[in-house]
Amino acid sequence: MKILNKLTVKNLKLNKSRTIVTIIGIMLSCALIMVVAGMAASAQQTMVNLQINITGNYDLFVKGANKKIIDNAQANRNVKDIYIKQNLGCAYLPQAKFDTKPYINVVAFNEKSFTDCFNVTLKEGRLPENENELVLSQSVIENSKADYKLGDIVALDLGKRVYVSGDEIPLDDTDYFNDTNGTEKLVDTHKKTYTVVGVFNKVSSSYFAADSFSASSSAFTLAEENADINDLFISFTSDGEKDYITTSGEILNLTGDDFDNLKNDFEVYLENGDFDEASINKDLLRYKGFALSDEYMSMLFSLAVIIIVIIAISSIFVIRNSFAISITEKTKLYGMLASIGATSKQIRHNVLFEGFVLGIIGIPAGILLGVGVIALLVVILNALLENMLNGISFVYAVPWWAAVISAVMSAVIILFSTLSSAFRASRIAPITAIRGNNDIKINKNKRKSYKAPKFIKKLFGVGGEIAYKNLKRSKKKYRTTVISIIVTVTMFISISTFIEYEMKITGDHFKNMPYNITVYANDKLSYDEYENIYKRIIADTDINSSIKACENYYGNIVGLTDYYTEDAKAAELQGGNLAYVFGVDNKSFKEYVTALGYNYDDVKDKALITNDFKYYNSDNILIKGKEFDLPMNTVVKLYPNGNPSYTEDDIKEIQKTDPDFVYNPDDYKSVDLVIYDTINKEVPGSIVSSIMSTLNEGSVLVSEDYFKKLFAEDNDYTTRVVVIDSAEPAQTVEYIKNLGIDGLDIYNLNDQKEQINAVVLIIAIFAYGFIIVISLIGITNVFNTINTNMRLRSKEFAMLKSIGMTKKEFNRMIRLESLFYGLKSLLIGVPLGLLGGYAIFKATGITIMLDYSFPTMAVLISIVFVFFVVWLIMKISISKVNKQNIIETIRNDNI
Repeated sequence: MKILNKLTVKNLKLNKSRTIVTIIGIMLSCALIMVVAGMAASAQQTMVNLQINITGNYDLFVKGANKKIIDNAQANRNVKDIYIKQNLGCAYLPQAKFDTKPYINVVAFNEKSFTDCFNVTLKEGRLPENENELVLSQSVIENSKADYKLGDIVALDLGKRVYVSGDEIPLDDTDYFNDTNGTEKLVDTHKKTYTVVGVFNKVSSSYFAADSFSASSSAFTLAEENADINDLFISFTSDGEKDYITTSGEILNLTGDDFDNLKNDFEVYLENGDFDEASINKDLLRYKGFALSDEYMSMLFSLAVIIIVIIAISSIFVIRNSFAISITEKTKLYGMLASIGATSKQIRHNVLFEGFVLGIIGIPAGILLGVGVIALLVVILNALLENMLNGISFVYAVPWWAAVISAVMSAVIILFSTLSSAFRASRIAPITAIRGNNDIKINKNKRKSYKAPKFIKKLFGVGGEIAYKNLKRSKKKYRTTVISIIVTVTMFISISTFIEYEMKITGDHFKNMPYNITVYANDKLSYDEYENIYKRIIADTDINSSIKACENYYGNIVGLTDYYTEDAKAAELQGGNLAYVFGVDNKSFKEYVTALGYNYDDVKDKALITNDFKYYNSDNILIKGKEFDLPMNTVVKLYPNGNPSYTEDDIKEIQKTDPDFVYNPDDYKSVDLVIYDTINKEVPGSIVSSIMSTLNEGSVLVSEDYFKKLFAEDNDYTTRVVVIDSAEPAQTVEYIKNLGIDGLDIYNLNDQKEQINAVVLIIAIFAYGFIIVISLIGITNVFNTINTNMRLRSKEFAMLKSIGMTKKEFNRMIRLESLFYGLKSLLIGVPLGLLGGYAIFKATGITIMLDYSFPTMAVLISIVFVFFVVWLIMKISISKVNKQNIIETIRNDNI
């Protein structure tokens, strides 16, 4: 046995090119598995860190917790840490710049909360060390005319914001300013003096006053020892996170319907109980691998299985083909060994030992290569994603199990790849092996003899006929080469489809959005005041284009459902009478309708309505179609203030919650709405088109003049917004702020677009990297197969040349073989690739609504790739054969 092992090692050294190609194949396969596992772990930890930065490092949030809940949390063995938050109240912000953001909201934390839960990042100064020190948010600095510095003394009259009815206003991301109609006030105020010790960047968690939306800006202090606790943020141990529903239920004392609500909705509300509301941080738990819905798990599992199958299949074929070629090369050697007494078991062991030797070299090298590639990718990602992940860097996290998985999978792949070759080698009869004619089958049935079609001889001559017959006789070698190409094509099309869908999911919304700033104005402005503000805003020279828009969300149209199509009726669409009326300035409206091919004068005092719908039904089948079959210039009734009318019972129900409500029938009169036509197409690059594409089915677009006729200036449901495309969005935002206009909420969408682009870039790097590695494996496989096949046939080529085959005929023969390899590979590989792509589409579509799109570009690239690579490899291989001496090649028994 030792002699056979030594012979195997020596043979590997003599056949250096094949040995190196096989080791490279093993390395690439192992490295690919390592990179997939390692980058998945790194991406997961990055998303965990990002989510902690956004919401906080906790698993359960409890609002309005009493002492019983606190005691339960402290006694529960699955609780790791408890973070305390106290809402000390709101005060009027000294020298506030904006009427709609007049408050400062002071929140107290225990010491751990600043560092372990919310990671409050200081811009300057330090964290508070007692209840008399304060750190201000950057929003306070920006929204107050007072020039706050470290060490300043701030005196605040803290109290509660309440509606006139007495209900307290929640201090979260929904606490908009409600005093425009005198409907809110501060009560129960008390004076408190603080020393400013630091300034922090904004905290984006919705459990604090959100700087962009809310009426207040945040400030933090240290919680007092015996103060009342308002809210708890609870962090679980690993065991607690695994069974987060049960752990949460135990802390909250939940049973019955309340427990089911928490289990199904991840949140629960109680009135006059031990707490007001509780919610589970499902996003953080999801990134940690918990709190995954059945649909989400199905999508991840399906995609993971498909990707793993792709890696395994491609790797098995690379290594299996290499050993199959090795057996073909050494058939005569095994025949000689068998003739002098080597048993079948010893020959099988010899082949398996060869796989073991190659694995010992290839697997560690592959793991090291994978680790290096992961490190390089992390460096590249951090360079590309700088300032795009809210201050978080992409994490380099390669767990030990990634290396174990790579090694084990590679070992299993090598084992399965070598087994078939081992049994094949051990079963060859010694005489047959020594003769070396086992791979070429001669059809002895004259009726079924190998005959080349007449068109092949006419097109390619005698060389073509020989090539055709040779491929028929040498089916094993031909099949091995074709399978190698098929696998490569299948993998390429499948992964390309995956990339296309991931790009579509992550990038379409912002990619097709030709604007980067939105400015919401005070809803109570008159149309003339709104026009003046718009003119001041667009005076900025950096603005490329803009629209002035008015949106009405709650208009009601009576009569639309009368025009439902059969598709809409079958889909049982709801809300066909609910109108989302969107008015844009006359100039933008004219440009849009003209681009659609309409005459502006025909449409300016009429409406256009969107008409496409799509959704997944209960059987997870995508339903789409046209919603309305509307004749042009259809007149329907629009009720601008919402419901067409209220019954006496409706009025009584409303007055229970709003005693001041007075029903005035004049407020609910209808107006005629003329719908000129339905629209189902978009204008590329149009701001109007991009906004319309985000609306629900049946959304109505009108000109500014027509909008004014439909809706009064004081309509409660009308929102005024300016949409801007700026060359320098940050400078334009600063310009608008410096105008000093009260009641403007400004959103720079460029940051969001950059973050989405960052996600798209990450996916692209991973996916295209995956394609490159898969392609390298495929090319290695094809090169190894074709090159060795040509070398094994060098004696055959030499004989053909010796009996007079010309160079021209010889080249024709090789071209025909290349054509056969390519055509058959594509005829099988392309359908398999499309099938794999469709499987990925179905797996992705479990949770996300997508239309299937044919991967045309991937198929075309595959066709060009196959013919080019096969031609190039054949040319390289034949160039080596042509350099050989004919007589020496015929005499030589060794390849």
